[in-house]
Amino acid sequence: MARELIVLLNINKTEQIHIPMQKYFILLLSTIFLSLSALAQEDQETPKIIRIVGKLTNDKTNEPIPFANVGVIGSYIGAASNLDGIFELKIPGKLIDQTIQASAVGFSTFSKSVRLCMGGDTLKIDLTPQNYSIAEVEVMAESLVLKKRIKTAIERIPDNYLQTPFNYDVYYRSEKFKNEKLNRLREAAIRIYDDKGYQRADAYQVFKERGYKFLQVRKNFETASLADGSTYLDELLEMDIVRGRGNILNGNHLDFYDLKLEQITAYENDSIWVIGYKSKRPILSNTGDYYATEYSGKLYIKIKDFAVVKNETHVVASNYSTQGRSFYVNEERQKWKPIKVEYDFSVTYKKHSGRYYLSYVNYKRHHKTKDKTTHDISTMDVNTEMLITKINTAKPEIIEKRAYYENMPYDKKFWESYNIIFDGE
Repeated sequence: MARELIVLLNINKTEQIHIPMQKYFILLLSTIFLSLSALAQEDQETPKIIRIVGKLTNDKTNEPIPFANVGVIGSYIGAASNLDGIFELKIPGKLIDQTIQASAVGFSTFSKSVRLCMGGDTLKIDLTPQNYSIAEVEVMAESLVLKKRIKTAIERIPDNYLQTPFNYDVYYRSEKFKNEKLNRLREAAIRIYDDKGYQRADAYQVFKERGYKFLQVRKNFETASLADGSTYLDELLEMDIVRGRGNILNGNHLDFYDLKLEQITAYENDSIWVIGYKSKRPILSNTGDYYATEYSGKLYIKIKDFAVVKNETHVVASNYSTQGRSFYVNEERQKWKPIKVEYDFSVTYKKHSGRYYLSYVNYKRHHKTKDKTTHDISTMDVNTEMLITKINTAKPEIIEKRAYYENMPYDKKFWESYNIIFDGE
């Protein structure tokens, strides 16, 4: 007589179902086969690279939200939304069950799994403005409180930001308009090395501790002069206000500023102080600009850990050197006379594995000048941005020099695959 296997079912405690051993093994093998088939099918359905294009909007006004951080939690995969609120992510399929997070200072935070964000042409993300009322305080008392908050933020930099050597790979883009017509467009993939991390120093020391090289470049013009080949990359790096001391984050300079608490808002589910500042005496040491006449902005500090997560600065200047904003100009040799020179820059920081690092820099400059010979008036506008795409702290590549001019052929294959970021691979 064939042996039998007894299977107890939780349908009726008094009931027992007797299944022959041969049928049990057939049932077991069938179950295993179906499970493996389901896994294989799921593996086939998950693409190797998941491409998600989205748009961030203010759900109260329906206006786009620019320069927001969008990324996959627990990885360095991320992007920043452009002026129209558009972003693009290319995510390895193995991260399909991870969470995409979109955050912007002053708005609610969006979180949803990669799987649920797939499908459709454009992922629409609506963020809700998050602002809180501020009690009226006496101006002098407010100024003392805000100075203390900024000083605490400076003191907490070693705890909040990377303090070891590291590389960061960046996507760089620069547009130059002459009389409102685009005449220069350059994109590049660049690797930067920082020998000290966020160990603060003066501008010259920070300059020596950083190096970079171009990995690839594409542009719509041929380099015919040194001016054509130069980039604004050094100026973008100087705008990383946490790294250097020539800015509002210098305890010795705080008496040179008028401070005001603009608002209390939110960022990634934490509360933020937004502190407005205006320099009473703009000079090179606290503005980084030799010709600055007005220097003001907003500093965004997390209440929880006093980390600076964003800075916005507006500068008006009396002149500008093509070698950089910190250089002196021999005005007698200058072929044009400045009528109006001003610029804005915005810097954001992101947290990963308990430390903050540079996430995005945007720099917009406007010149209005008069030719000394012809007296013709012309305008020049520059829009430059730098998005950090990958951080390497394990075995960073040491880059001792700065490659001021790129000189390499266009690599179509590289650009077709660029922005596909493999976390840890």
